[in-house]
Amino acid sequence: MAQYDVIVAGGGAAGLSAAIFLSRAGVRVAVFDRAESSLRRVEKVYNYLGFPDGVGGEALLTLGRRQAERFGATVHDERIEAVIPSGEIFRVSAGGGEHESTYFVLASNKRTDLAVSLGLPLGGFGAKFVAADRETGATAVDRCYAAGRITGQPSQAIVSAGDGAKVAIAIVQRIRGGYYVDHDT
Repeated sequence: MAQYDVIVAGGGAAGLSAAIFLSRAGVRVAVFDRAESSLRRVEKVYNYLGFPDGVGGEALLTLGRRQAERFGATVHDERIEAVIPSGEIFRVSAGGGEHESTYFVLASNKRTDLAVSLGLPLGGFGAKFVAADRETGATAVDRCYAAGRITGQPSQAIVSAGDGAKVAIAIVQRIRGGYYVDHDT
Protein backbone atom coordinates (compact mmCIF):
# COMPACT_ATOMS: atom_id res chain seq x y z
CA MET A 1 0.00 0.00 0.00
CA ALA A 2 1.41 3.37 -1.07
CA GLN A 3 1.48 6.03 1.66
CA TYR A 4 1.51 9.78 1.18
CA ASP A 5 1.06 12.84 3.34
CA VAL A 6 -1.48 14.24 0.86
CA ILE A 7 -3.57 12.76 -1.93
CA VAL A 8 -5.02 15.18 -4.48
CA ALA A 9 -8.06 14.19 -6.53
CA GLY A 10 -7.72 16.08 -9.81
CA GLY A 11 -4.84 17.17 -12.03
CA GLY A 12 -6.19 20.46 -13.33
CA ALA A 13 -4.78 23.86 -12.45
CA ALA A 14 -5.82 23.68 -8.77
CA GLY A 15 -4.60 20.14 -8.16
CA LEU A 16 -1.27 20.56 -9.92
CA SER A 17 -0.61 23.89 -8.24
CA ALA A 18 -1.28 22.30 -4.85
CA ALA A 19 1.06 19.44 -5.74
CA ILE A 20 3.84 21.85 -6.74
CA PHE A 21 3.65 23.80 -3.48
CA LEU A 22 3.33 20.65 -1.34
CA SER A 23 6.22 18.83 -3.00
CA ARG A 24 8.46 21.92 -2.83
CA ALA A 25 7.81 21.90 0.94
CA GLY A 26 8.98 18.29 1.17
CA VAL A 27 5.46 16.91 1.63
CA ARG A 28 4.84 13.50 0.05
CA VAL A 29 2.01 14.13 -2.40
CA ALA A 30 0.22 12.06 -5.02
CA VAL A 31 -2.13 13.39 -7.67
CA PHE A 32 -4.73 11.14 -9.24
CA ASP A 33 -5.89 12.38 -12.61
CA ARG A 34 -7.72 10.99 -15.63
CA ALA A 35 -7.21 14.06 -17.84
CA GLU A 36 -10.78 15.25 -17.25
CA SER A 37 -10.03 18.94 -16.64
CA SER A 38 -12.08 21.17 -18.92
CA LEU A 39 -8.92 23.27 -19.33
CA ARG A 40 -7.62 20.53 -21.66
CA ARG A 41 -10.25 21.55 -24.22
CA VAL A 42 -9.31 25.25 -24.21
CA GLU A 43 -7.48 26.16 -27.38
CA LYS A 44 -5.75 29.24 -25.93
CA VAL A 45 -5.62 30.72 -22.44
CA TYR A 46 -4.81 34.41 -22.81
CA ASN A 47 -5.15 35.54 -19.20
CA TYR A 48 -2.49 33.35 -17.55
CA LEU A 49 0.53 35.17 -16.15
CA GLY A 50 3.74 34.56 -18.10
CA PHE A 51 2.15 33.68 -21.44
CA PRO A 52 1.70 36.99 -23.31
CA ASP A 53 0.77 35.18 -26.53
CA GLY A 54 -1.51 32.72 -24.75
CA VAL A 55 -0.96 29.03 -24.09
CA GLY A 56 -3.06 26.01 -24.94
CA GLY A 57 -4.90 24.46 -22.03
CA GLU A 58 -3.40 21.03 -22.73
CA ALA A 59 0.11 22.52 -22.90
CA LEU A 60 -0.41 24.43 -19.65
CA LEU A 61 -1.45 21.28 -17.80
CA THR A 62 1.41 19.27 -19.33
CA LEU A 63 3.88 21.89 -18.09
CA GLY A 64 2.22 21.94 -14.67
CA ARG A 65 2.43 18.16 -14.37
CA ARG A 66 6.09 18.17 -15.38
CA GLN A 67 6.81 20.86 -12.79
CA ALA A 68 4.98 18.97 -10.03
CA GLU A 69 6.87 15.76 -10.86
CA ARG A 70 10.18 17.65 -10.99
CA PHE A 71 9.71 18.66 -7.36
CA GLY A 72 8.78 15.15 -6.24
CA ALA A 73 5.02 14.78 -6.68
CA THR A 74 3.78 11.41 -7.88
CA VAL A 75 1.10 11.60 -10.57
CA HIS A 76 -1.09 8.58 -11.19
CA ASP A 77 -3.10 8.38 -14.42
CA GLU A 78 -5.87 6.66 -12.51
CA ARG A 79 -9.36 7.51 -11.37
CA ILE A 80 -10.05 7.39 -7.65
CA GLU A 81 -12.74 4.78 -7.15
CA ALA A 82 -13.30 5.41 -3.44
CA VAL A 83 -12.04 7.52 -0.56
CA ILE A 84 -12.81 6.51 3.00
CA PRO A 85 -11.77 8.42 6.12
CA SER A 86 -10.50 5.95 8.69
CA GLY A 87 -9.28 7.44 11.96
CA GLU A 88 -6.32 9.67 11.19
CA ILE A 89 -5.99 8.62 7.54
CA PHE A 90 -7.82 8.54 4.24
CA ARG A 91 -7.92 5.22 2.43
CA VAL A 92 -8.05 5.65 -1.34
CA SER A 93 -8.77 2.97 -3.92
CA ALA A 94 -7.58 3.70 -7.45
CA GLY A 95 -6.55 1.63 -10.43
CA GLY A 96 -6.87 -1.60 -8.48
CA GLY A 97 -4.43 -0.36 -5.82
CA GLU A 98 -4.78 0.95 -2.29
CA HIS A 99 -3.25 4.20 -1.05
CA GLU A 100 -3.26 6.08 2.24
CA SER A 101 -2.77 9.71 3.21
CA THR A 102 -3.14 11.98 6.20
CA TYR A 103 -4.73 14.75 4.12
CA PHE A 104 -7.06 14.66 1.12
CA VAL A 105 -7.67 17.45 -1.40
CA LEU A 106 -10.71 17.61 -3.67
CA ALA A 107 -9.49 19.52 -6.74
CA SER A 108 -11.81 18.30 -9.47
CA ASN A 109 -15.26 19.72 -10.07
CA LYS A 110 -15.97 16.51 -12.00
CA ARG A 111 -15.66 14.45 -8.79
CA THR A 112 -18.56 15.62 -6.66
CA ASP A 113 -19.17 11.90 -6.04
CA LEU A 114 -16.07 11.86 -3.83
CA ALA A 115 -17.34 14.85 -1.85
CA VAL A 116 -20.70 13.17 -1.33
CA SER A 117 -19.03 9.90 -0.27
CA LEU A 118 -17.15 11.88 2.40
CA GLY A 119 -20.43 13.28 3.70
CA LEU A 120 -19.89 16.77 2.32
CA PRO A 121 -23.09 18.46 1.20
CA LEU A 122 -23.18 20.06 -2.24
CA GLY A 123 -24.60 23.54 -2.68
CA GLY A 124 -24.42 26.63 -4.85
CA PHE A 125 -25.50 26.90 -8.45
CA GLY A 126 -26.66 23.49 -9.66
CA ALA A 127 -25.81 21.96 -6.25
CA LYS A 128 -22.30 21.06 -7.42
CA PHE A 129 -19.99 22.97 -5.09
CA VAL A 130 -18.37 22.04 -1.77
CA ALA A 131 -18.30 24.50 1.11
CA ALA A 132 -14.72 25.27 2.09
CA ASP A 133 -13.11 27.86 4.32
CA ARG A 134 -12.14 30.83 2.12
CA GLU A 135 -8.73 31.25 3.77
CA THR A 136 -7.58 27.63 4.01
CA GLY A 137 -9.81 25.48 1.81
CA ALA A 138 -10.68 23.27 4.81
CA THR A 139 -13.99 21.42 4.52
CA ALA A 140 -16.29 20.09 7.27
CA VAL A 141 -14.31 16.82 7.20
CA ASP A 142 -11.11 17.09 9.25
CA ARG A 143 -7.96 17.06 7.07
CA CYS A 144 -10.04 17.20 3.87
CA TYR A 145 -9.58 20.32 1.78
CA ALA A 146 -11.09 21.58 -1.47
CA ALA A 147 -9.55 23.82 -4.13
CA GLY A 148 -10.56 25.33 -7.43
CA ARG A 149 -13.87 25.19 -9.26
CA ILE A 150 -15.39 22.57 -6.91
CA THR A 151 -15.51 25.32 -4.26
CA GLY A 152 -17.50 27.66 -6.51
CA GLN A 153 -14.47 29.74 -7.50
CA PRO A 154 -14.53 31.23 -11.01
CA SER A 155 -13.40 28.74 -13.62
CA GLN A 156 -10.39 30.73 -14.81
CA ALA A 157 -7.18 28.67 -14.69
CA ILE A 158 -5.14 31.30 -12.87
CA VAL A 159 -7.79 31.60 -10.13
CA SER A 160 -7.83 27.81 -9.68
CA ALA A 161 -4.02 27.67 -9.58
CA GLY A 162 -3.93 30.33 -6.89
CA ASP A 163 -6.58 28.50 -4.90
CA GLY A 164 -4.57 25.26 -5.11
CA ALA A 165 -1.46 27.08 -3.86
CA LYS A 166 -3.43 28.61 -0.98
CA VAL A 167 -4.74 25.19 0.10
CA ALA A 168 -1.26 23.65 -0.12
CA ILE A 169 0.22 26.37 2.06
CA ALA A 170 -2.56 25.86 4.62
CA ILE A 171 -1.77 22.13 4.74
CA VAL A 172 1.98 22.74 5.07
CA GLN A 173 1.34 25.19 7.91
CA ARG A 174 -0.88 22.64 9.66
CA ILE A 175 1.75 19.91 9.27
CA ARG A 176 4.57 22.16 10.51
CA GLY A 177 2.53 23.98 13.12
CA GLY A 178 3.42 27.47 11.96
CA TYR A 179 3.85 30.03 9.25
CA TYR A 180 5.19 28.84 5.89
CA VAL A 181 6.22 30.68 2.77
CA ASP A 182 7.68 29.15 -0.39
CA HIS A 183 10.57 31.40 -1.41
CA ASP A 184 12.38 30.68 -4.59
CA THR A 185 16.14 30.38 -4.27
